[in-house]
Amino acid sequence: MKRGLEKELDAFILHLETQKGLSPNTSSAYRHDIEEFLNFKGPLSSEGILEFVFHLYSRGCSPSTIHRKLSALNQFFIFLLEKKRIEKNPLDFIDKPRKWEHLPSVLSPEEVENLLNAPDTRTPKGIRDRALLELLYSSGLRVSELCRLKTEDIDFNRGLLRVKGKGSKERMVPIGEEAFFWLKRHLENRKAGTFIFTSKRGNPLSRQRVWQLIKEYAKRAGIIKKVSPHTLRHSFATHILLKGADLRVIQELLGHASIKTTEIYTHLANPQLEELYRQKHPRAR
Repeated sequence: MKRGLEKELDAFILHLETQKGLSPNTSSAYRHDIEEFLNFKGPLSSEGILEFVFHLYSRGCSPSTIHRKLSALNQFFIFLLEKKRIEKNPLDFIDKPRKWEHLPSVLSPEEVENLLNAPDTRTPKGIRDRALLELLYSSGLRVSELCRLKTEDIDFNRGLLRVKGKGSKERMVPIGEEAFFWLKRHLENRKAGTFIFTSKRGNPLSRQRVWQLIKEYAKRAGIIKKVSPHTLRHSFATHILLKGADLRVIQELLGHASIKTTEIYTHLANPQLEELYRQKHPRAR
């Protein structure tokens, strides 16, 4: 159990029963939910909480169930703060699960590996599709961003990609080594043109076609979950988060906009961010 918190948990349960007047059945449910996290491998931090949440989500827990477990944890953390056993509540920076009703499936690293290996790279189409899949996972792109990519957007010297996101906002994202390898192979094989990913006729791939390709390769890879381009984007963010990347860095990599971040679009020429990405992303190497 994390950090030897057995005694604190016992004291908290006693507090619930004697001070809050909770029944033994209710306090037992609190204990079960809290012990589930304390016995989980993740750290006692915001990142550890998120890792726990994704673990629950991958097990098929509903948002209401996750919300219940986090509510129990929140009460326990408040108790630990009062006892000065922790310095801050790691749940203060976590969104409520009720907002996650439409979260896409998260692929495991093994499922991602199987998906990326699904195209037949003995053919130009297979090389194109391998590059497409690698790039979606390597850089966390939206499918619309992928379809708009042009050759001029690639910085071959620095391994960076200029991406136009929502509202025509631009950001620079690093390209993983594997993705860069397959991207260069694809560019060597395809006909010259403006857009990176095109059909046989030279037209840019549509979002619908990319969705169709990913579903086909997911089926070929034996993945039962529903898989879409956003699944790869979400898996990208989840995997580097679970490897220890800071939430703010992930926000920059994904190009998420909010009132607080509209002016904070990534400039990943920053060596520290590039190095962090290459350390944390499973396929950056």
